[in-house]
Amino acid sequence: MRSLTFLFAALVMAPPASAQSSLGLAGIEATMGLTASSGTSFATGRLSGDFRITEAHGFQLDLSARDYPGGYLGQIDGHLYLAPSTRSKYGLFASLADVSGREATIAYAGAEGIFALGSDTILQARAGIGYARPGAFDFVAADAQLAHALSDTIAVHVGAQIAEVQEQALDTRPWAAELGLDWHIADGPLFLSAALGATGLAGPDSAPSDTYLRLGLTWRFGGAGGARRPISARPFTAPAPFDPLFRRGLF
Repeated sequence: MRSLTFLFAALVMAPPASAQSSLGLAGIEATMGLTASSGTSFATGRLSGDFRITEAHGFQLDLSARDYPGGYLGQIDGHLYLAPSTRSKYGLFASLADVSGREATIAYAGAEGIFALGSDTILQARAGIGYARPGAFDFVAADAQLAHALSDTIAVHVGAQIAEVQEQALDTRPWAAELGLDWHIADGPLFLSAALGATGLAGPDSAPSDTYLRLGLTWRFGGAGGARRPISARPFTAPAPFDPLFRRGLF
């Protein structure tokens, strides 16, 4: 938790720079969060940078950490995308996550996109295949999130994800669903989020569902802000296909 706090504070206190730097840096976003579930809580942190390659192509790089009860998970994600218009951007992603102090690695890759369904509604969707060890587990996964701006400062979102692992040692479908609210503070770079969600495991190796409450604070530099910000200022979310398993200490 201390390392996540230091990372966020260092970024926010950094001196201002041009949003479109000589390296093509179009925006930076940093998030800190706290999730409470079943009497336990864990911290999360994420740092994301959006780099423009051309006017229509970009690359997003993310570094994130989740302090699960069973260990600290570090993750790096890359998103190579095409933005042919102001109403969409889509492309390929690759993700690698590793648990500190023990052998647990997850590799995941696939396709994703962000699309405007109207003036105030945004859909983000992702699907891919992955590999996890120990256990040599192959899996497929998908997730989607629908966000709707109620005003210039308030937005609601609903999201869901599911994965499927069919191996002799583990045969299950981890799933999660969430309903949340985002409050963008005036025209500044900060916004607060709160969400109520549930996770569970379906299939032969099932587990009862468990609810959680998540609170987050996000700081963004570069690009437009607010609940109605354009797709160009919306980063791809971080994939977390094994989150329901980590929450239960099953991986």
